[in-house]
Amino acid sequence: MRKHLKRTVFAATALGFATAFTLPQQAVAADDIPVGILLPLSGSVAPIGINNRRGHELAIEEINADGGIKSLGGAKLVMVDGDTQGNPNVGISEVEKLAQRGVVAIMGAYQSGVTFPTTQMSERLGVPFIDPVAIADSITEGRGFKYTFKVSPLASWYARDQIRFVIDASTAAGSPAKSIVLLHEDTLFGTSTAEGQIAAAKEFGLEVLADISYGKDTPDMTSTVAQIKHLNPDALLMVSYINDAVLVTKTMKELDVNIPIIGTSAGHIDPAYISNLGADADLTLTVGEWNTDLSKTGVAEVAKRFEEKFGVPMNGHAAETYMSTMVLRAALEKTGSTDRDALRDAIAETEICGDANILPYDCIRFGESGQSPEAQLIVLQIIDGKHQTVWPADVAAQSPVWPVPAWSDR
Repeated sequence: MRKHLKRTVFAATALGFATAFTLPQQAVAADDIPVGILLPLSGSVAPIGINNRRGHELAIEEINADGGIKSLGGAKLVMVDGDTQGNPNVGISEVEKLAQRGVVAIMGAYQSGVTFPTTQMSERLGVPFIDPVAIADSITEGRGFKYTFKVSPLASWYARDQIRFVIDASTAAGSPAKSIVLLHEDTLFGTSTAEGQIAAAKEFGLEVLADISYGKDTPDMTSTVAQIKHLNPDALLMVSYINDAVLVTKTMKELDVNIPIIGTSAGHIDPAYISNLGADADLTLTVGEWNTDLSKTGVAEVAKRFEEKFGVPMNGHAAETYMSTMVLRAALEKTGSTDRDALRDAIAETEICGDANILPYDCIRFGESGQSPEAQLIVLQIIDGKHQTVWPADVAAQSPVWPVPAWSDR
């Protein structure tokens, strides 16, 4: 089952990456355990795929340094890369190739549009598939799959946790929120998220005063922001990429609109949001997957090791790929076998809880659909030019600033 692999080189051709990304040469020895890593390692989203791969790489390095898989005589994990190029059809082909190469499991594939069909192929081939990052509900929900396991939260939980935060923060401040306005770009990302926000607002008793969509290249937001100012909601929930996120904030300052912004990751979590706005970015909020300042044992240490190894800060995607690799390790230790069916059963029974889990909730485990039911988002607030964790309280680095002060008082 285990064969020697030839060296593979992928080019990172995304905008802003002028140099090629070269995967290290890794041969699979007879006693090694090959693990499929399915990510976009070339093409426009290669920088994100490469970053996700780093989480797997760090975890595997640490597992092997700690004696490998002890129940298998210290066998070492070896990554076998499959490059989706960000293309679903290529991803499907790569799953077949990885299965033929004898991988015990596959982890990937970052994009929901690639993860959905590649998990279908993996299911057909009987290869366990762990999804660390892709969030679409449809990856696990309603499919009846047995070989797919999802560590990341569901997409609908982004909206749920935005609403939960608004209620918690406003209640703690002594003035429970009653209303929100939704503002989102008009592609599938924005419209589908808004649908989730509307459903969550209804569930938790908040009134949606307006659901406003706009073209992502809209050059002027004056009339839209003026409308929001007139409605005067308790919070503004946004789904925006970087350019429109910056534009809306600038316009809110110009029109003196003093309403908390809660973004949906994307533009509001992009470092360029802070570099473009400077101090005006402060007090903006956004949901996110993870942060280096989480008040949880082990987080700072893992983040430090990651940055020392790769020269860049660890982010939420890398934290999720790191922990997904630890899930695989736990399952291999549990079953003491590389048989895919036995490993599938072991993953289904795996729980990583407490200090062993650096993600912002207690346990990684899997329900009947393959989804990890405790997975949740955190909320970050930009304070002094840096994203800082402010919710939920049990992992927050500090309390949120709520309500936000007037622009003139900042």
